Amino acid sequence: MPTTSRHVLAGNDISWPQCPAAAGGYGLPLPPESAGFAVIGLSNGLPFTANPCLAWQLTRATNTNLLAHAYAMAAFPTAAQLRSHGADGPWSPATRDGRLSNAGFAEAADAVAGMARAGFLPGVVWIDVEPHRPQPWPATTAARQRENRLVLGGLMRGLHDAGLAYGLYSFASAWAGITGSWKLPGVPVWATAGQDTPARARAMCTKPSFSGGHVYLAQWYDDVRDYDVTCGTYAFTPLPLAAPPEADFP
Repeated sequence: MPTTSRHVLAGNDISWPQCPAAAGGYGLPLPPESAGFAVIGLSNGLPFTANPCLAWQLTRATNTNLLAHAYAMAAFPTAAQLRSHGADGPWSPATRDGRLSNAGFAEAADAVAGMARAGFLPGVVWIDVEPHRPQPWPATTAARQRENRLVLGGLMRGLHDAGLAYGLYSFASAWAGITGSWKLPGVPVWATAGQDTPARARAMCTKPSFSGGHVYLAQWYDDVRDYDVTCGTYAFTPLPLAAPPEADFP
């Protein structure tokens, strides 16, 4: 398991809330000068939307010599999205399983297109898996959790096929409710302690993760900023390209 060390780097994750109010954000502060890295959100809170300030935030990170990763929101497709994107992937759209997997693949493709427009080639794209009020994951029955895994598996396949390393961001109760505690030991993890203390977040580095994967980053937040630290000797470098999961695929 990863361990904490004196080589810990500190940074922040940012996205549309750091946009000016005129651009639809809250005008929250960008990372301070002391930050060593940033994780930049690609969407406006849901898949198939764009962070309106992505190019500006990326330029700011570049100009201040911040290392940058990206994160992409995952969500269960709406009925309209399933109709629009159910054939936009490598699986047959003849089955619901195939359409759901393709919709997840399309979520990845949309995120990749947004990065290309901004000239952003991050070392890792973290997949954010958590509840969304505007577009909720289905009720937590075993059958619906399997469908959720199909969507997430399609998203991972989409990033993999684009040549992008990926990892998972979530927390134990959300991951259990959405996926049925899917075990993916080969996929890197960014773990969050939520609205808690730095000490609790750093402790996430040495605890078993929600999915069984190695923990590379840990997060906590307050009302103003999201804070992140690296785990063990990890130096926020690009990660190996993980093979997409095959379980549950049609």
